[in-house]
Amino acid sequence: MRYTFFVLFCLLFGTAKSTHIVGGEMGYKYLGNNQYKIRLDLYIDCKNGNPSAIQSDATAIIGVFNGQTRNMIGGYPKTVNRQGPKRVVKTNYNCIVQAPNACVDQYWYEVTFTLPPITGGYYISFQRCCRNGSINNLVDPGGTGANYWTLIPDARTLSNKKENNSAVFKELPPNFLCTNTPLKFDHSATDDDGDSLVYELFRPYTGGTTNAPRPDQGASGDLQMPPFSQITWSGGYIDTNPINGNPPLQIDLKTGYLTLTPTKTGQFVVGILVKEYRKGQLIGTTRRDYQFNVQSCVIDVVASYFVPTFICGYQYKFQNKSISAQRYHWDFGIDSLKTDTSNLSSPTYTFPHAGKFKVKLYAYKNKCLDSFVAYVTVVEPLKPKLPADTIICPGGSVKLKSNIKADAYKWSTGQTTDSITTKLEGWVYLDVYSKICYWRDSMKITIDRAIVNAFGDTTICSNDPIDRDIYGASGMAKYTWSTGATTRITNVKKTGKYYLIGETVNKCKSLDSVTVSQYSPVKVDVRDTTVCPSVIVTFDSKINTGGNTTVVWSDGASGRTANISAPGLYWVKVTVGLCSTRDSFTIKNFPYEFKMGKDLRYCEKIDTTLTITLPNVKQIVWNKEITGPVFRLISPGMVVVELRNSKGCPEKDSIDVKLFPNPIVDLGPDTSLCLSETPTLDAGAGMISYLWNTGATSQKIIGYDSGLYWVKVKDSEGCVNRDSVNLNKRKDAFPSVIFMPNAFTPNGDGRNDMYPMNQYMVKGSLYNVKLFNRWGEKIAEFTNPDMNWDGNINGKPAAEGVYIFMAYWIGCDNEKRSLQGNFTLLR
Repeated sequence: MRYTFFVLFCLLFGTAKSTHIVGGEMGYKYLGNNQYKIRLDLYIDCKNGNPSAIQSDATAIIGVFNGQTRNMIGGYPKTVNRQGPKRVVKTNYNCIVQAPNACVDQYWYEVTFTLPPITGGYYISFQRCCRNGSINNLVDPGGTGANYWTLIPDARTLSNKKENNSAVFKELPPNFLCTNTPLKFDHSATDDDGDSLVYELFRPYTGGTTNAPRPDQGASGDLQMPPFSQITWSGGYIDTNPINGNPPLQIDLKTGYLTLTPTKTGQFVVGILVKEYRKGQLIGTTRRDYQFNVQSCVIDVVASYFVPTFICGYQYKFQNKSISAQRYHWDFGIDSLKTDTSNLSSPTYTFPHAGKFKVKLYAYKNKCLDSFVAYVTVVEPLKPKLPADTIICPGGSVKLKSNIKADAYKWSTGQTTDSITTKLEGWVYLDVYSKICYWRDSMKITIDRAIVNAFGDTTICSNDPIDRDIYGASGMAKYTWSTGATTRITNVKKTGKYYLIGETVNKCKSLDSVTVSQYSPVKVDVRDTTVCPSVIVTFDSKINTGGNTTVVWSDGASGRTANISAPGLYWVKVTVGLCSTRDSFTIKNFPYEFKMGKDLRYCEKIDTTLTITLPNVKQIVWNKEITGPVFRLISPGMVVVELRNSKGCPEKDSIDVKLFPNPIVDLGPDTSLCLSETPTLDAGAGMISYLWNTGATSQKIIGYDSGLYWVKVKDSEGCVNRDSVNLNKRKDAFPSVIFMPNAFTPNGDGRNDMYPMNQYMVKGSLYNVKLFNRWGEKIAEFTNPDMNWDGNINGKPAAEGVYIFMAYWIGCDNEKRSLQGNFTLLR
C-alpha cells in the first residue's frame, strides 16, 4: 500500500532566513536564588537545510521582557551558544516497506538568567524569520516567522507562593507520517511541581521579518514586544483543525494523546500546548510549534483501534481501525489474568472491575508486526433505583431521592439535585452520572382524578310537602353527607343545601352539593289581539317585578308591560325565585283591502276617468287634492290614493301613468319612375312589428309594381302609426338611350375631365360600362351611372390616344341594350 508521510522540515533555505527550522519550544527550570535555567529547543532539517543557514543559528538571541510593562529588560537580549545535535530517528510505523528520506536534528540552547520577582513576571522569547514558503495552511508562509516563547509567573501571585518549573514534553513526534494511516503518539508532558496539566491545539506565533530575520534589538532589528502576533491561517484551516485529516487532528485534553489520519499531501504548521494549573489557577503554558510535510510511503500493516474516552460499565465492544492486517491479538491489560486476550478483529470484552487498563492490539501481516497501545478507563456501572409506580391525590406531591451517590444527577423535571419533590403526573426518570457515563431508572406517577358527583338538585314550584331522594354517583369507596348519612342515597324532607364528601380507594377526597328549593306556583295570562298595521299595542302581564320576580318578553323587553307593533307569535316568561312559567300570544294586523292595480300606459294623449268601487271606504283623497271615488286622468305622472278601509285602517296605493308619442314612419312622397326600376321601401328601424299591405312583416320591401303601398308599425312602448306611398311606373319617365362622348380632356380645367359623364338617369337597373386600351387591356369598369374615369391608370396619367368602350344596360322601358365604340383621350 502507498501512503503519504509527514516530515518535520522546511524545503526552502537561505543564508539568513530560517527555512531550515522545523519547529521549536521554550521552557525553564527554577534553580533557586532567583535563578532560572532557560532552555530553547530547535528542530532542524538536516537533509534539505542550507548549511550556512544552519550555521547562522550557532547562537540564539533570547530576549527577556517585563511582564507588566512589556518592555525589554535592561541588559537583554542575550546571545546563547547552541548544543547538539541529536538525531531524531523515531518513526510511527513498524512495518514500513519504503521510508521517506527525511532527517531531523534536535539542537538546544541553555542559559541561566537571574530574574528576581517582579509584577507580571517575565516573557522569554526567541524570534526568527522565515518559514517554508511552500507551507499549505498559512497565508504568505515565506514572509511569516516563528516565535518560541514562555511566561515565567510572579511566584508571589501563586497559591503556594512557590516558584514554578515549566512542563516538559516527554517525546518528539515521529519524523514522518503516512496518509490514510493513523498517527498514534503520546504527546504528554511531565511537571516537576506536580501541577495539573491540560492539553490543547493552538495557533503558532510569528517573529522576525524578511528584512530582519534574526532581530537582536540592534542593527539586525528589534524583537517584537508582547503581546506577540500569531500566524494567519489560509482558507479552511483553523486553530483546532490545521491539517487535512479523517479523523481530524485531535489531542486528549487530559492525557495529551495525539491522533490523526492525514488525507492530503503538503506541508503544514501545527501548534500544541500544555497548560499548568495549581489549585485551579492557570500559572504557566509550554508551547511546541512544528511543521509537517505530507508525501507517499509504502506500509505493510498498521495497528490501530478507536480509543474511547470512558467505558461505561464493564463490557465494551472494541472497534478495530487497523490497516492491511491478516490476523490480530488483543491484550486487555488485566495483570492477574492470562485469559484477558482475544484474536478476534473487533472483540467484546467484559472487564472484571472499574479502573484504568493498558489495552494492546497486535496486528500481523506475514512476518511483520505492528502494535497499538492505549489506556482505557472503565467506569463502574451505577444502579439507580426509584420507588415503585405510585398514585397521588390532586394537589399532592412525591419526594424522590437517589439511592446512590454520583458525580451528577439529572431528573426528567430538569432538576440536578440528588432529590426532588414533584407534583407532575407521568413518567419520571433519574440519570446518575459517573464521569461522562450515566445510568437511568424511571417510575410512573398517576394522579387519582376521580371526583364525587352529587345529583338531585330540585326546585319545587308548588306548596306540596317535600319528599326527595338525593344521591352520589357510584365509584367512591366512602360517602359522607352533611346530614350525617353515610349511604350513597339519602332522603330529605326540607329545603336546603346538602354536601357530599366522596373518598376513593386511594383516600383521595372530593366535595359536591345538592340544593333543594321550594316556591309558590307562578301564573300569567296575555290575550291575542288584532289591530291596524303599525299600531303599537301595550301588553300587560299583570305581574309586578322586583325582589326575586322578573318578567321577560320575547322581543327583548323586560318588566310588567311590553310595547309591540309587528305582527307575530310572542311569549312572556315570569320567574319567581327558581320557578318560572310562560304564556304565548299573537298580534295580527287587519288585511289590506285596497289595490289600484297595474301602472297605466297611453299613446299620443290621455283623457279618461279612474273610479274606486270598494264598499265601506271613507276619506278618499286623490294626489292629496281631489276627494271622492272618481278622478279624471288627463296627464301622465304618479296617481296616489289615500283612504280608510272598512276597518277604519288607513291605506295608501299608487300607480304610475306614462304617455308615449306614436312612432314616426315615412315612406317618402308619391313618385314616378321607370319600368326597370325596383325601389326599396323602408319603414325605419327600431320597431317591434311591421305589417305591409303586401302581407310582408319586414322593415323593408321592394316596390316591383305600380300602385299604393302602406305599412303599419308598432314600437317598444306598444304605440302604433302608419304611412303610405304611391308608385307610378312609366317607360318614358327617363330616356332609355346612353350618350357616350368620342373624346375627353382630363387636364384639370374643370371641363370634360371625366369619362363618359353621360348623365344617364335610370337608377337601380342593369348598368355596365367597360373601358379598354388599344391592346385590349381593361382599364376601368362601372356599374353605376354616377361612376366615371379620371384618365389615370394605377394613379398615373394615361397616355393620349384612342380607347375603346363597351356598354350594357336596361333602359327605362325595361329593355336590354348595348353599345360599343371608341373615344380619344386628349391632354
